[in-house]
Amino acid sequence: MVYDEDKKLVQEVLAGNIDSFNILINKYEMIVLRFIYGIIKDKEASEDISQETFITVYNKLYQYNNEYKFSNWILQIAKNKALDYIRKFRRVYEANIEECVDLKSNEKSPEESYEYKETKGYIRKFIDSLDTIDKQIFILRYSNEKTFFEISEILDMKESTVKRHYYNAREEFLKIYKKNIGGEGYGL
Repeated sequence: MVYDEDKKLVQEVLAGNIDSFNILINKYEMIVLRFIYGIIKDKEASEDISQETFITVYNKLYQYNNEYKFSNWILQIAKNKALDYIRKFRRVYEANIEECVDLKSNEKSPEESYEYKETKGYIRKFIDSLDTIDKQIFILRYSNEKTFFEISEILDMKESTVKRHYYNAREEFLKIYKKNIGGEGYGL
């Protein structure tokens, strides 16, 4: 089980095995980087904040409570670092479409492919328009495939509050999408 593997690696790092920390970095580096980028939309800053996150993880590893998933703990630190960065610079970032990874469509016809790309654009634009908390919830839910419970731990919120934010934002998207497109779409 991944959860047990992480606990073992943490114990090895605490016992002085630096190689185990390198394994943790390799395992979570891209997850943390994508999560931070989803919040601040700045590639270079995301890389710096990701590095700061791992430095903090290393320095505070003794504080990790192994009753919880290590991945949730590290993403909570990454979230706090990203929010600190936003507060420090008080800037709003917009996604650069060219930097986003294009999703490939498995649709058969050009019309279906166009509709898929158009829907993907609406979803991306909608997520970028969300406030910080809702955006974090969507990124964790879809990019990192976290459960509502895991998201509640990472964001230090009640699970019911996370669900309320998620479903309210989802309903808002569906209203906007139906109004502008007039269909059910691919949904969230």
